[in-house]
Amino acid sequence: MPLPCATDSSLSPLTPVARPESRASQRHLARPSHAASGRAGHPAVDGHGPAFSWSFSRSQLIERCERLYYEHYYGSHGGWAANATPRARLAYRLKQLTSPNSELGRAVHRRAQEIAHALRDRMPLPTSAELYGRTRTELEAVIMRRATDAAWLTDPRRAPLLHEVHYGGVSMARRRQLLTDLCARAVALHAALLDAPVWRAAALPGARFLYIDEPIITTRDGVSTISTPDLVLQFPDDRVIVVDWKTGGSGDMTQVILYAHAVQSAFGADGAATAYEAWLMHLDRGTMEAVTVTASDIATALGAQQTSLERMRDLLVDPTRNVPKPRAIFAQTTDQNRACRQCKMLALCSLEFNTRTAAAM
Repeated sequence: MPLPCATDSSLSPLTPVARPESRASQRHLARPSHAASGRAGHPAVDGHGPAFSWSFSRSQLIERCERLYYEHYYGSHGGWAANATPRARLAYRLKQLTSPNSELGRAVHRRAQEIAHALRDRMPLPTSAELYGRTRTELEAVIMRRATDAAWLTDPRRAPLLHEVHYGGVSMARRRQLLTDLCARAVALHAALLDAPVWRAAALPGARFLYIDEPIITTRDGVSTISTPDLVLQFPDDRVIVVDWKTGGSGDMTQVILYAHAVQSAFGADGAATAYEAWLMHLDRGTMEAVTVTASDIATALGAQQTSLERMRDLLVDPTRNVPKPRAIFAQTTDQNRACRQCKMLALCSLEFNTRTAAAM
């Protein structure tokens, strides 16, 4: 369904939310504590690494390529440390490589967070010009970054590099064109973001911001599940809306349904909402998908999650300590000509990739 324009409602999409009570009196969800861990917020296990956990992004990665999954979560672990092995350090650096589309998506997600925080805190709202200015500045920093830049070499997590810059180099003319194209898309995405019906819903009397891009950690069968919905709103009738922004691609309603289940689990039996809605906002197309989440929807989504979880466990020697089987056990994708060439970890598989490619000729 099309996103309604701001003029379709007497409420501006960026009207600050009026609340009858202070933020301090709002009901807070019970959130599991986050044990200290170097990078991902997961507790360390016997000094080996993060505890075994499941997330939708992990499930997507293992579907793409088990070998990529291994390098991303195990091969790169500890690569940020001064005493890291050269291979772990390389894997950690490659893990931070990015793409123009990914950076645009992250920038627009940050703008959505800024709008939500301003509404929640009843602060001055950013103008469209301010939103665009921040996005352009962030995109330019990444697009123009060189492989020799100190920021990339010293802290790649905070200063990511384009995949194509690392693996082949990009001319300055190509960089300028990339920036121009991304900024044009950013204008359209910002317009769709500002007109999103989410903000009109947030402006309704008594609406509450429960989560704004914050992780929710729940436990099922002894395994932590990490869910990070983009936005969660609660209404006086105990209806909850779970929002996921998409700036490209088809999206997956299963992901939003699992987020809704995580919010429901965080409430607990005494504070469960009466209805949960999952909103998948396609900003690139100016459309949205919205469903009222049913018990059947949750059961189906949990079934898919369980299948993914079992696949991850099968690749571990010791699930309790999250110790993986040897790297060679993690199968490489069969989509070698496209997926491998676009993979962040290509440098770690390059010899094997070149051997397989030559054999196929």
